[in-house]
Amino acid sequence: MSDWTHGYDVSIGYTHGFYSAMAPASLDLCIELAGYVPPRRDPAAPFRYLELGAGQGFGLCLLAAAYPQAEFVGVDFHPEHIAHADELVRDAGLTNIRFVEADFLDLAAAWPADFGKFDYVALHGIYSWVPGNVREAVVQCLSHATRPGAVVYNAYNSHPGWLGSMPFQHVALRLKQTNPKSGAAVLDDTIGLFERLAASDAALFKVMPGLKSRIETMKGQNRTYQVQEYLNESWNLFWHSEVAAELRRAKLDYIGTATIGETQLPDLLAAPMQEIIAGQADAGLRQDLQDILINQTFRRDIFCRGPRRSTTKDFRRTTQLHLVAAPAVDEAVVVKTAFGTRTIAYAACAEIFAALATGPKSIEQLALLPGVGKHGWAALTRTLTLLLQARILAVGAEQPDDSAAHRLNAAIAQAGSRGAPYRHIVAPRLGSAVAVKDFDLLLIDSWLEASGQADAAALGKGVVQRMTRMGQRIYDGDTPLKGAAAEQRIAGAVTAFLDDRLPYWRKIGALA
Repeated sequence: MSDWTHGYDVSIGYTHGFYSAMAPASLDLCIELAGYVPPRRDPAAPFRYLELGAGQGFGLCLLAAAYPQAEFVGVDFHPEHIAHADELVRDAGLTNIRFVEADFLDLAAAWPADFGKFDYVALHGIYSWVPGNVREAVVQCLSHATRPGAVVYNAYNSHPGWLGSMPFQHVALRLKQTNPKSGAAVLDDTIGLFERLAASDAALFKVMPGLKSRIETMKGQNRTYQVQEYLNESWNLFWHSEVAAELRRAKLDYIGTATIGETQLPDLLAAPMQEIIAGQADAGLRQDLQDILINQTFRRDIFCRGPRRSTTKDFRRTTQLHLVAAPAVDEAVVVKTAFGTRTIAYAACAEIFAALATGPKSIEQLALLPGVGKHGWAALTRTLTLLLQARILAVGAEQPDDSAAHRLNAAIAQAGSRGAPYRHIVAPRLGSAVAVKDFDLLLIDSWLEASGQADAAALGKGVVQRMTRMGQRIYDGDTPLKGAAAEQRIAGAVTAFLDDRLPYWRKIGALA
């Protein structure tokens, strides 16, 4: 493996993912919930955003289109990633974003003058996948990049939850180093080997009872992601206190989590757990113990250069919440979190859902609802953060111009109709993106090609043409559908698009 890779597997490009916790609107809310001042006090004000390790650049392009008033810079050392990102920028006509091929070691030694300082800096996963000297360079880059008051989003694999994957990662890397197979083939072999180990009653599976189900989950995961995750020569797990100590060298202090549901910890834990955490004087140890109590696997930490405590609760008035997908009436809301599954009775949220069904509302407006306000701010905050965690609600972001989002979504749909593995479109009025399926992109592309004038029959025909061009078929589970059955499935999807998805996507600014 050539030196420029620093032990990182570059045999295949990274996934084209999007992580909503990286969105400025979401980060700002988490920061305000933690009691600190965010980088932006005016949502319409310009700002600068840097992503270190931007991968394919897809996620950063989504944010750039959602925030046309801002400037975005993405850095990655993999030329394949930068080539893809540059092409997407050109196809969408984005003017507020650029990508740079660079090594963190070089940037740490000589920070480019035209980079300047940023309000937000994001790293997703990179901190866990680079060797120590590169990680030191990353910290130096953060020191160069952050202005006073700026925040850093750093997401990384954490102790103790990832410990169960260490044996698998070790064996997978050894297999890669000792045979010429592709990364995907190596992972298939590793999964098969661990299934045989489990069948042979290996003692490891007794001391790690969750390993068997973890291996089963891996069988269905994206191999592109797994190659990047497990086949790197540097694969590191961290305690929060270790990361906090390293970033402190860049004058960065921990101020909270970017995982919205975890902003309410430790208050949502059982009383004995809260007592254990509260009994520790050291803030870093409190976080480490919290991670032990919930078996944390992945942290999304927010650090700030010069954190200031907020003296107001203005965010209750300024933060707009949108209803994304209300559950069926009387259906309990089930929220999956790192600290377990939480269930909220529908009745406890019904008034909130009814109010938001008429349009976005501020947290303050929701607190004025008769059945909501009587329970107090703390109860309302817990409920709203869990609903945000479940993606039933979303944070709003008022944008005067959706044109960049429309251009990018058109480019995404067109590329998706040629087989590109994109699964998100920009939602500028949420300051974020929403998930879509590959079939949705075929429908969007067909609809846009007809300038939004196609009827159901024309849309269905357009979808069939695109599927034929890519050699795709309609399936019911694993069974391919033919003739009338396939036509009926497509007709149903077209109806759902016209009646449900299209109106919603228009409402959030994704489509005109």
